[in-house]
Amino acid sequence: MFSVILVAACAGVTVQSQHLDVSLDPATGLVRGSCVIDVEQGGDLRFNINDAARIDGVTVDGSPRDLGGTTVIQDVPSSGKVRMDWSGTFREDVASGERVGQIHNFSVNAHVGEDGVFLSDGSNWYPQPVDQDGVPFLREMSISIKPLDGWTLVASGNPSPACSPSDPCWSYRTPRPVDGMAVVGNRHEVTHRIVPTEFGPVEVTVHLTPEHADKAGYYLDAADEYLRLYTPLIGAYPYQRFAIIENFFSSGFAFPGFTVLGPRVVGMAPRSLKPGYLDHEMLHAWWGNGVYVDPNDGNWCEALTSYCTNYGRRALEDGPVAARAYRRGLLNKVSLDPSLDDGPLGDFGSANPSGGGPDRFVGYDKGAFVFMMLEDVLDEGPGPASHADSAIWRALRDLSARHCGARIGWAEIQAAAERTHPDRPDGWLDPFFDAWVREHTVPMTEIGLTAIAPQRLHTIEDPGGMWVEIDPDCRHYRLLPHEQTSPTIAGTLGTGARVRIDGGLPAAEDVTAWMADVEPGESVLLVGPESIAAHADRIARADDTVVIEGGAFTVAGTRWDGPRQSFLHTMHDPDHEGRYITVFYSNGEEGWDRLRFIWYYGKDTTVVWDGDDTVLRRAHEPDATLPLPE
Repeated sequence: MFSVILVAACAGVTVQSQHLDVSLDPATGLVRGSCVIDVEQGGDLRFNINDAARIDGVTVDGSPRDLGGTTVIQDVPSSGKVRMDWSGTFREDVASGERVGQIHNFSVNAHVGEDGVFLSDGSNWYPQPVDQDGVPFLREMSISIKPLDGWTLVASGNPSPACSPSDPCWSYRTPRPVDGMAVVGNRHEVTHRIVPTEFGPVEVTVHLTPEHADKAGYYLDAADEYLRLYTPLIGAYPYQRFAIIENFFSSGFAFPGFTVLGPRVVGMAPRSLKPGYLDHEMLHAWWGNGVYVDPNDGNWCEALTSYCTNYGRRALEDGPVAARAYRRGLLNKVSLDPSLDDGPLGDFGSANPSGGGPDRFVGYDKGAFVFMMLEDVLDEGPGPASHADSAIWRALRDLSARHCGARIGWAEIQAAAERTHPDRPDGWLDPFFDAWVREHTVPMTEIGLTAIAPQRLHTIEDPGGMWVEIDPDCRHYRLLPHEQTSPTIAGTLGTGARVRIDGGLPAAEDVTAWMADVEPGESVLLVGPESIAAHADRIARADDTVVIEGGAFTVAGTRWDGPRQSFLHTMHDPDHEGRYITVFYSNGEEGWDRLRFIWYYGKDTTVVWDGDDTVLRRAHEPDATLPLPE
């Protein structure tokens, strides 16, 4: 996640900059502040303010103004200075937004307490100047915070030049216009490292609670690795510092120059440093907090960030086998639940969607797949041996260098892609972007499937004319027929399931509580030996079956008999077409705690754990051939 930069063209008043002076009291939640807004072009200045705050006074060029209960300051002169004093108590019920199995708590926007500070840039915790449409102005911002003994707070932008990376900093300034200011922090221990890049050094700081201070090295090493990996590919890191802050509730949010991660994710390091976590939040410094999103043309940055990290890091570090597995996993995900693809990619996050606007799968997963297909188009095939040599990185470097500090839409992305082949006419990618961004294109894997030029579709046909396999490398976005899907828990829960849990399991109540909310359906989720045994006949007849006997289990051709070993496994239900059977079992008491994590394995047919360690993850691929008509 990241904080979207919202910008709109507006008539009348314009704002050049805004400076905040604030004091925070964690004991009471009270925030007091004053801000100075430099108005460039005069007119009526509108602003928003959080319902928990109030305006205590307003002056324009030193003269008091009475707002009369409104949020409009009338007749501000050009080059005028508006001062606003405000105060508010920001307390939110953080616990109410926590959800088992989810790493984001989206309910908290503005909270100041002994448990921590989280003031998001979209919460209007200070007077937020907006245009006639209510959209925040894009302007340079700075902030000075009254020091809090024992605390470290981080704000949007770059720290003051006088701030050492190892010491608390109380003054920040954005290096380019933004639409808001965020402040987060706590009583943290801070470690740092200076990372050299070809564009200059980048400060990395890690802010963790004493409980997790021993994890700092993992995050320093990871940030160091990511900066060295991505700066040659997409250009200079857009800020002076990358700060990693442990939040006090579940989160994974990126802001200009820093990211906040929830305590559960932080505590899981290094397991929580797989592609799509910290790297995803760092790359929002380029996509979303460096090159900004034009909301009138949809939110493209989640798709591009997911392509670069969730997929790209696998392709860069693990090679083509891992890249194909990820591509097929996305095809499998939408094939298990086609309702996930619910609208055009260009409408995701748009201020003006053609309908209600598509959901996260379209914006993140399908969007990333569209960039994967664009990669193939620019490379004119499967591409070079090293993913780092793909032509798409030239397009992304151009995009970052040309548009950092500006808002863009899909048209600018298309133009950057087209410039990788300067010999071709403008608009040569129109068919691609029309089909995959502007239109709602969801093809089914079937005989006769064709690609949209300039894409290509690879097929393998039986020399004897009996069958055909379409797109064996999974490079074309499409739905798989049910019989080709890899069975996963995502399919089981997505189609609705009957949950059967043995009584008396050695698992805490919070481990299984979420199962009560599973939508009912014909698929089954079986937890424990008794529930599994009651369905033994159907399980035995399933393809890619599992066997449990003698305190051990055999799955994927391997027998596991360790007392700490447990597994999650899903099969096609042999008696109900389109349905699934998912089973969870542990050889001993310790393994039952893994139940709390099975939500996270929606792309895997089989997962085996040994204690806390994941020792096997696989996706079973059924036969992918289609019979040719005689």
